[in-house]
Amino acid sequence: MPCHSAIAKNGICVLPDVSVEDVMKTLKKTKSQAAAVVDEDGLFLGVFSLKILLKNLIPVSVAMANGLQVDVQVTAAPGVSKRLSNVKPLSVSEVVERKPTTISMDSPLWEGVGLLVKHGSPLVVVDSEGKYKGFVTHESLIESLESVRSMDG
Repeated sequence: MPCHSAIAKNGICVLPDVSVEDVMKTLKKTKSQAAAVVDEDGLFLGVFSLKILLKNLIPVSVAMANGLQVDVQVTAAPGVSKRLSNVKPLSVSEVVERKPTTISMDSPLWEGVGLLVKHGSPLVVVDSEGKYKGFVTHESLIESLESVRSMDG
């Protein structure tokens, strides 16, 4: 059975110029974790997710006394909520993962299982022209596998 049979029913698409805040509202309303960012022709550009948003808030540069900037990964910082406020008005294209894990529509389900285990959710399904077709999530893949199992008897 091909991966397109495991596409989640609640996939969200947004244009690249939509604000981060508006996409966050849509994700909250639909109880989704991610949105595909596509151009006017449906060509897939990347994924915006709450995980990617949070990842963009954490890295900070530490300014040393002599003006030297050092990139340091900080697990938390007092200014993280302020950085979130600063990111909300940006277009979603500025906070997008441009090279997420993708899979073709006709790839077998077992390949989807392997990619989800290795890279996590969502798995982006694109057609041969690079147009977004949907997300495969852990839940949608398990649902598809269960339907295959029920058809087997």
